[in-house]
Amino acid sequence: MRCPRVGDTVHSMKGNNQLLVALLATLGASGIAGATEEESSAVEQLSEVVVTATKQSTTVQTTPISIVAITGEQIASRGVADLGSLVSSVPQIAVRNTGGPGEMEFEIRGLNSQGGNSSMVGMYLGEIPLSVNMAAVTGKISMDPVLYDLQRVEVLSGPQGTLYGASSMGGTIRLIPNPAKLNTYAASAQEVVSGTVSGGGINHQENAMVNLPLGDTAAVRIVGSFLDNSGWIGRRVIEDGAVAVDSGAYPDVLRPSNFYSAPLQAALTGVNTTQINSIRAQILWQPVEDLTIEPVALYQSIRQGAPPAVDVDGNPTHPRVPAVWAHYQPFDAPELQTDSLNFGSLTMVYQLPSFSLTSATGFWQRNFLTLQDSTEQIASGVAIPVYDASGGGLGPNYSTAGPGALERAYTRQLSEEFRITSTKAGPLQWVAGYFYQHLFSRDEFSILAPEATKLLGGSNLSTTSAPEDMYQNAVYGNASWRFSPHFEIAAGLRYYHYRLNLSGGVYSGLFGPLGAEGLDVPYNFGDSTSASGSVPSVTLTYNVDPDHMVYTKIGKAFRLGGISTYPLPVTYASNTSPLFVAEVANECGLQAKVLLTTTCDPNLLLQAPTTFKSDSLWSYELGEKSSFFNHRLIANLSAYWENWNDPQVITNIAGNPLTINGGNARIKGVEGQLQTLLPGGFDLSVNASYTDAKFIESSAFAGYPAGLRIPDTPQVSASANLQWKRNLVNDLSLFGSLEVNYTGSKTNLPFGVTSTLLTTNELLVHLPAYTLANIRFGIRGERERDSRWTAALFVNNFTNNHVLLDPQPQITLQTSAFERYIINQPLTAGIDVTYELR
Repeated sequence: MRCPRVGDTVHSMKGNNQLLVALLATLGASGIAGATEEESSAVEQLSEVVVTATKQSTTVQTTPISIVAITGEQIASRGVADLGSLVSSVPQIAVRNTGGPGEMEFEIRGLNSQGGNSSMVGMYLGEIPLSVNMAAVTGKISMDPVLYDLQRVEVLSGPQGTLYGASSMGGTIRLIPNPAKLNTYAASAQEVVSGTVSGGGINHQENAMVNLPLGDTAAVRIVGSFLDNSGWIGRRVIEDGAVAVDSGAYPDVLRPSNFYSAPLQAALTGVNTTQINSIRAQILWQPVEDLTIEPVALYQSIRQGAPPAVDVDGNPTHPRVPAVWAHYQPFDAPELQTDSLNFGSLTMVYQLPSFSLTSATGFWQRNFLTLQDSTEQIASGVAIPVYDASGGGLGPNYSTAGPGALERAYTRQLSEEFRITSTKAGPLQWVAGYFYQHLFSRDEFSILAPEATKLLGGSNLSTTSAPEDMYQNAVYGNASWRFSPHFEIAAGLRYYHYRLNLSGGVYSGLFGPLGAEGLDVPYNFGDSTSASGSVPSVTLTYNVDPDHMVYTKIGKAFRLGGISTYPLPVTYASNTSPLFVAEVANECGLQAKVLLTTTCDPNLLLQAPTTFKSDSLWSYELGEKSSFFNHRLIANLSAYWENWNDPQVITNIAGNPLTINGGNARIKGVEGQLQTLLPGGFDLSVNASYTDAKFIESSAFAGYPAGLRIPDTPQVSASANLQWKRNLVNDLSLFGSLEVNYTGSKTNLPFGVTSTLLTTNELLVHLPAYTLANIRFGIRGERERDSRWTAALFVNNFTNNHVLLDPQPQITLQTSAFERYIINQPLTAGIDVTYELR
């Protein structure tokens, strides 16, 4: 990852003296002080990107927060196609991949995002927050807008609650599109063709942009993208009757010994195909000189034939990449995933002599759907002895699909932010604003077994609908005062109030609370919660000189509380009816957690909590930002201590996920960024982070003991990016890049397992560290005022490293036998051709 800068750095070494100056600067030799002023000014410098992370225009090196800005030029030069790949090279971010494009969770500074009803990292497209569905079983998955024609991406580490509110406890990611340009005809087009090894095929992607003036006061910019990726994962369909149902007592079950060696009726390849379509239109209208009106419309759809997930065999606490990259199923049941986004915003800015007025209105809706074969889980959950209907099981014959779980997560949001910002130069700078949000989400979940009627009297095993409305109002302000050439203090405060209602919830089916009365008898549920609070922050900055800054920041952030959406049905352990096996398992799981007992009291009936409260974070950060040798080397370092109070964490009770407030946690860490120009046209940047994130209090309900490392958090992450450019003749130049990303080891708790304070450490899944590397080499032709073209050869994951990234969530009853993991894309090589008309 390179430190932020405007455009690409052009390297031009004229003469031995200049080469010597650059070499000495890179090595940090004291002799650089003796270089003449003419020699120093002739050597290329690193330039910075202007950012708006503080809702005012600053540069990265003058902004006293830990921030990485990645320009559109850098995104294009690295050939990055999706947000997950882009931010994975920012070491302080952990990317949790739950199923491919559009199914990413982002975690910064060790804050696990799986629990709660909102994400841990705020996501913004322009001025508009992109919130997540409040109750999806698949997790707090963020939207994944196409990155083509972005101006920059800003990654803010650490709590940003004062300016960005809830869901920014770990940090904030801001995607800033290129605006339309007045009086300018411009266009660009890109074609990328590649091939994936190890079971993959041909991939292609087309991107295009056109900017058209509409008179002297308006312009429109239209961006379109299409991507078609081959799959590299297989689906193995086991021959009818070739295996027995998983053995053991639900949810602790084991697959039969011949599950992976049984005869197959079908072996499909490349099932995880991906298609992405996206179009974005932006208008810039300036009816008068000081008024800017920018409407934006976006539509994007993602369709996957199946997730890039494989079944792993062997030690469940130390899974290994299998020899066969496939997931195994009793029946040929495709596992489709779709994700669509309709987005619209209107931003208006009016500039007055000493301040500006900004209004940002946004409305969007997202519809996410995922299918998952649940034959295996259902059979073990209701103690059915065989899979096939002919033998008395729930599943049909091989010619049709077995029981399937479907989750549909629908989300829509209306938001408005109005702020006033100082723009006049002076020691006092300030910003104040009001924020309103109405977020509606509905999570619909169903398990239907088409052949269950003969056995159970109906096909509805489970059907739920949980509609939630969240309303939030907030006012905020932040002011900074430079009271000397060296010292500056900034303070901010946000006051918020939210209300969350779940009304009209319906739960029916065999696994519902009223399942014994009839498969279609509805159980109605609902709840509500609300809270108010304030979020302060204080930053003290000492500017040693124009090239060196030291800062310290104290801040607070929060996440909204919520409702444990689905009721957890329980019954007395003495109930021997086979229709209540799941309810008995829930009760015994609760007792195992709370009472730390291995036996289940038949006369006790414990209930799980139905709501969870807001969690909060206090952060204490000390950092420095420095540039050396006439701005040819940049070194930034920050250290932090964070106290996470009442953390919203997810736990599992007999195969049912449940969000609760766990024991407090403490997080310590260090982040560093370094970038330097090297002789011969090279540019090297290195980022690294170390995170020590642990629970400091035990939580029996969560099953997390004090001292446990927060799950899904790598301790060490690092990235290095070496770029090179050499000018040729006739406006031609060669360029290349080598990018290496390292992610340290991490742990997870397996799905479907009721962990307790006595068993958690034994059950932890350990995922090893891994390194992924990409390389590019190409040629560029450029006319300063007219056009530019590039042609590059690239190899992504050129070592063909095979990595188990994260466990795939089970959206049905969760069992310990389901050991399926998301795996990375194998070596992919291709050509990238771009043409720009400016």
